[in-house]
Amino acid sequence: MQQKLQTSPRERTVEVQWSKLLTEDGDRRAQNFLLSIPHIEFVIAGAVGLLILGLLTHPTGGGIVALAILAAVILPWSIYCTSRHVSWLLFVLVLIEAVAASAFAAGSDEKLGALVRYPMSFLFILPFILSLWRSGILRQGGFRDYGIYLIWALFSVSYSILPAVSIARAFAAILPFLAFCAIAAEVRSGEDARRMMGVLFAGCGIVVAANYLEMLIQPGMAWQIDTEEGMLRFVGFLTEPNEIGNLMLATIGAGVGYWPIASKGKKVLTAAVMIGALVQAVMADSRSPIVGLAIGTAVYLVWKYRAKGLIGIAVLCAFYYVAAHTLPGMHDYVDRGDVASFTGRQVAWDFAVSKVKERPLVGYGYEVEGQILSSQYFPGWDAVWSLGYQSSLHDGYVSRAVSLGIPALLLWLFITLRPAISCFLRDGDPWKLRSMVPLTILPVLILDFTESVVDFRSFSGLMLGLAWAMLERERLLAREQAAQRAKVVDELKTPVVRALQGVHAS
Repeated sequence: MQQKLQTSPRERTVEVQWSKLLTEDGDRRAQNFLLSIPHIEFVIAGAVGLLILGLLTHPTGGGIVALAILAAVILPWSIYCTSRHVSWLLFVLVLIEAVAASAFAAGSDEKLGALVRYPMSFLFILPFILSLWRSGILRQGGFRDYGIYLIWALFSVSYSILPAVSIARAFAAILPFLAFCAIAAEVRSGEDARRMMGVLFAGCGIVVAANYLEMLIQPGMAWQIDTEEGMLRFVGFLTEPNEIGNLMLATIGAGVGYWPIASKGKKVLTAAVMIGALVQAVMADSRSPIVGLAIGTAVYLVWKYRAKGLIGIAVLCAFYYVAAHTLPGMHDYVDRGDVASFTGRQVAWDFAVSKVKERPLVGYGYEVEGQILSSQYFPGWDAVWSLGYQSSLHDGYVSRAVSLGIPALLLWLFITLRPAISCFLRDGDPWKLRSMVPLTILPVLILDFTESVVDFRSFSGLMLGLAWAMLERERLLAREQAAQRAKVVDELKTPVVRALQGVHAS
């Protein structure tokens, strides 16, 4: 009877529908197509030659040529492989974020990040659209609710102060959201969920390795001087030191999710990558993600080990306090910057809250919160606040209230926190995923107080989105299985028992 409860008839139907996504005839035709290309090695060699020539003659234009050649050679094969393995969408999403956040894309005038993000996301997600709709997951629980939230974001284009920005960023969130829904529809167990976290971890690990490679090849480009403090901060091939901390949080969070099913050898590699990501965050002096990770780890230790964990945290805090006051220069390093105002963020937060009071129900348009800082009444005139809609309020909660209003913020909080809380309830964690809440979800939610973590974008946004999707999938299946068990028990009751229960209830 338990076997029947684990897989409902509807889920078996969904599995059949997904399995028909590519038939044997389609596989055979694709294989014949690849084999029919004459001298494929010469085509690749010619493409590489053109790529090198373009980069030597015109670096920026060569970059565009490089992307075009790579797309023409690799893209069809990549889409074909991804359409057969939905988990590979995670690689695609991580690579898109890496390109969009790279100094190469951000430093160009051709907006290469946008040229990569939108077409690539659409092309890779397109093969799953029909099966995703048939699976019914978009009409279930939090997936349905998040869809409503994103439809709300699309509707905000009608009154947005920057409609073009709102619609572009809404689609930038909708496309990866559909990818996570397609991934969640394939998950049937805790092992499946942790395997998906492992795929995301592998993608982040590649970016971490690329940062170390950049440090070896171009050490001068891998470091950035902080104009206020005058200190060197590691950036790798990315544009901002905070992106390194963002990457660290995603790498460690995904690694923690994958750890329980990793083999002994893979655990060694996983630990090495996680340590490497943490070292990069320290070199980047990215404090907010490290603080978020520390608080999440402390919560996990207290939850897991109770009094022992609390004593261990107290000892570590004591060591930190002593080191901060005894080591030369340590106290100045910890207190550097305007810590009292969160390095100047308080000015933007106070102004944003005043703007929320003016339009508390609908906001100013999806993810255009930076534009309100262009007001002549904004008291802060630092360069960091003068980028228009590209400026960040450095608070994801305030940003959502400014963008879509307070009701949308409350809806988002409800959608995000519900599966995280439900897995701590009785019979709410059949897949044993609750350890992901303090170590994977909580650090990002803490980071969202000082950095704006956007919907299903950025490294930590992808990790939060995947962890949420896995916990929500677990919650829905646990609820469905509980309903089926209750139905079976009710059917086994004799008419006399049911009659007695009715009399007692009356």
